[in-house]
Amino acid sequence: MLKKIILISGLFTLLNSCETEIPKSKTVISGTITNPNNALLLIAGNDYFRDTIQVDESGNFKDTLDILPGSYLLSYGKLFWRTYLHNGYDLEIVFDSNNFRNTLSYKGEGGVENNYLFQKISKQREAMTKRQEAMKMRNDSSLLLLNDLKESMHQFLNSYPALPPAFKGLEKRSITYGYIADLQRLHSKDTLGVISGLTSKLNALEENMDFNSGMDYLFSNRYRRMIEDTYREKAQLSAKTSNLAEDIAFLKEISNIKNDTIRNSLAFNHAKYGITYTKDLNTFYSLFLKSSTNPIHNEDIKVSYEILKKVAKGAPSPGFEDYENYQGGTTSLKDLAGSYLFIDVWATWCGPCRKEIPYLKELETKYHDKNIKFVSISIDRQKDRDKWKQMIKDENLGGVQLLADKNWESSFVQNYLIKGIPRFIILDPQGNIIDYNAPVPSSGKLESIFDDFNL
Repeated sequence: MLKKIILISGLFTLLNSCETEIPKSKTVISGTITNPNNALLLIAGNDYFRDTIQVDESGNFKDTLDILPGSYLLSYGKLFWRTYLHNGYDLEIVFDSNNFRNTLSYKGEGGVENNYLFQKISKQREAMTKRQEAMKMRNDSSLLLLNDLKESMHQFLNSYPALPPAFKGLEKRSITYGYIADLQRLHSKDTLGVISGLTSKLNALEENMDFNSGMDYLFSNRYRRMIEDTYREKAQLSAKTSNLAEDIAFLKEISNIKNDTIRNSLAFNHAKYGITYTKDLNTFYSLFLKSSTNPIHNEDIKVSYEILKKVAKGAPSPGFEDYENYQGGTTSLKDLAGSYLFIDVWATWCGPCRKEIPYLKELETKYHDKNIKFVSISIDRQKDRDKWKQMIKDENLGGVQLLADKNWESSFVQNYLIKGIPRFIILDPQGNIIDYNAPVPSSGKLESIFDDFNL
């Protein structure tokens, strides 16, 4: 499924019940770009944080941000790189856009840390081949090789004596998390258990892991993924044993996390898109509120909840007016009244959408003489109208083929809070909602649903 990217900016507060509260001093970012070619420097972080920094004609920029400490993705034109930011940093970034790799440098508070991290990238690239070799060998030498890689990263870290002790501690633990992730991957490949000591070493490391470190969660992507994977696995097991939907089980599991930073982040990232697809909206929202103490997150998800309440089962469907019809003229939702409707929201550029086409065509063929209409609404941009028409022709698509008026921003798409496609919706002959998030054609579940309608 392809997702729409939502841009959110604002102050993210850090509430941490298990650690000392992080100071709320602001972060200053400034610098100079030689050969500037763009007016904006973009910054993106965890939990859908997005912001922009203005770059003047001379390539100078400066901004003050309210952000959590952690790794941020900076982008300037076609250039992308990671930068570590922390409360109170006054960081200067300098580079030549025509020779980025050889000219990027950091100065000021946070400069030593970021120069280390940028040079670390080359070290990690060098280690990639050896890591792949270790995974391929799958013998006792694999374990030795992974240990050597871990030690080489520690040696590289120690070659930067000016690094602040707190940062160095975070980085040491991050290296360990990377090592654990490598061992986990190797363990999954060692299906016959031939690598001596692998299981015992991995078990010992996992047992000693602290799953409540908010700072490690913000600092280390490896740690973050391990926490996420752990609770996904717990939710899968809980869903099987308690007969809960997995999305509900996940919120139940994370609601018991003591660390506010981790719990809030997991809840928000799960709910941001998950609330759109849940089959139990009220329970989902109630469990989210039980998990989240972040007021900005809560307000964001509340907006989604209020929209989705309006498209609950049995409610009148939001409408659309005068969408271009491939057969000619325009079509509105009210023109299709009197039949059950199976609506497919898709786009020509969407790979998962195209994979559903053969299954959708099979359904159309089976129910072509029944009281159900198959309506495909493309959210392609108007400038791609010819691509839309060409695909309909090339794929010999049937049903009612429509082109939405404003792609993602079309009111019909917005009113259903559609954030990912393909999306399927079922309406009754009176235009009331039966399912605003119906199964995909390839699931094999739709025939039994349609047959219950006595078409």
